Amino acid sequence: VFYCTHRMDGLFLTLGRGCVSFAPEMIIVVVLATGILYFLRYGNVLLRILQGVFVKKHEFAPKEAEPVPMMRTEPPPNFWARDLSESKSRNEDSPPPQLNPVVYGYGNSGAFQESEESWDRPSVPMGPAFGDSRMKRSSFGGKPDWYRMISNVEGKSRPDSVFHNVEEEEISKVDCDSLRGFMDRNSMRSRNVWKSKTSQQLNYADYLQLDKILSAQELESSKWDEPVHDEHLFIVIHQAYELWFKQILFEVDSVTSMFAQGQEHIRPPQINISCARLGRVVQILRILVQQIDVLETMDAQDFQDFRDFLAPASGFQSKQFRILENTLGMSPDQRIQHSGCPYFDHLRGSDRQEVIETEKAPTVLSYVGNLLEKTMENLEVENFDFAAYMKAAINDAAEHDRKAILQYRTRMSPADEKKKLDELEKKREAHLRLFSEEEHSKLLTTKIRKLSFKATMGVVFVQSFRHQPAIAPLYCLITRLVEIDELVGQWRHRHSAMVLRMLGSRSGTGGSSGHAYLEAVLQRSRIFLDFCHASHYLLPQHALPPLPHAVSGKTTVAA
Repeated sequence: VFYCTHRMDGLFLTLGRGCVSFAPEMIIVVVLATGILYFLRYGNVLLRILQGVFVKKHEFAPKEAEPVPMMRTEPPPNFWARDLSESKSRNEDSPPPQLNPVVYGYGNSGAFQESEESWDRPSVPMGPAFGDSRMKRSSFGGKPDWYRMISNVEGKSRPDSVFHNVEEEEISKVDCDSLRGFMDRNSMRSRNVWKSKTSQQLNYADYLQLDKILSAQELESSKWDEPVHDEHLFIVIHQAYELWFKQILFEVDSVTSMFAQGQEHIRPPQINISCARLGRVVQILRILVQQIDVLETMDAQDFQDFRDFLAPASGFQSKQFRILENTLGMSPDQRIQHSGCPYFDHLRGSDRQEVIETEKAPTVLSYVGNLLEKTMENLEVENFDFAAYMKAAINDAAEHDRKAILQYRTRMSPADEKKKLDELEKKREAHLRLFSEEEHSKLLTTKIRKLSFKATMGVVFVQSFRHQPAIAPLYCLITRLVEIDELVGQWRHRHSAMVLRMLGSRSGTGGSSGHAYLEAVLQRSRIFLDFCHASHYLLPQHALPPLPHAVSGKTTVAA
């Protein structure tokens, strides 16, 4: 109405002005029409004015406003109890009730709840509450019901296939002290960050100590003769190698520290962290292999211009690389001596003892071997023997192959049939010998294998059931170690090929036979070869019978 009257009143006024000279009746019509339109627009206001003048005030008085809900002053109700007063009286007058943690199902929040008092309260995580005696339990503080259920602290049974080997002391406990420590640590961290910002003006060059790094390229050729251009590249490449070796050792040492702290029972999160850090080592080793491409831009003749100044220095004397070999698990009998003395005799006196100590320390290979043994011990339920399980599967697979050969015997001569059956029998017997503990002991004696029989069975089990959730972290760990072993081998091979290209059959600056020595080391330097040999033990997935229920349950969820 407002829009129409706003437009039409102007129209009528215009028509009125135009019709003055024609007829007075027309003027009256226009005035009336305009008055009606203005009444439609402002009539509601006029009616309200008239109502206020002629009608009693109380007849049109507004209704009383509804009371506005106010913020309550008392504390909110405790969801752990039906009534706050009941909870307070229970805390003051009686000991906490012994609740029966029987799972009845899902409640309001979709979480597991206890019986009796669970249907009228949501089971939600809470911190220390107002006067609830159950919040004072030393085991779980403000943990929800489902946490207490899976922890099995009160001795109630839980499915062994879901949670196993979880001790009471291993369960994290959140209480006021730990929460206070967490808050104190965050507060200290914030203060330290702002203290560092206000007490110094950190510079990029100072932080990286670039003055030391960039001034560390001293050319030996310039000390005794004219400087050789390519010697600068040679120094930078090897300095970069040593920096990367330092980072690799930093990552590997962190992994061995985690294994050392969790020798009794290392948790899946620790295995996952180890996989991530070893994955970083894998990427660094890829860079080290690629760096040889840069070094090979130097010609053999350019290398000869400064090589004579470097003797008797040699890459063989790299302390960090020797420590890395020992930490990963290279044994002393894998070493190849040159110049008639052990490898550590070629090191500086200050480095020699440090390298020797790493030979005595536990290695990554030994830690992983212990982890695999514990994995197999954890699966020894209901008299399950994985070696016997695999032997039965091997016999079944061989029997299926034998029946298939006999079924299609008409398509081959009797001699071919006998040959096929003999080959199948030899293959079956050889495969069965792999799962013999006595035969494995012989392989350990001859240094063909490094891992124990139980650890080897662990590798085979992990590779056979790698898709199971509890087994996947172990498979990732084994895969990362094999990749490290392969990439170190690739680096050795590229180095050996480059030496052959640059020096031919010349001896090394450190006194070795050069390319021949590097090739011999390459053949004996594999550390995690047992993980690769385990592929010989495997059967196709379709040939593996189902695991027993108790064993299969342990592979579904990690402990």
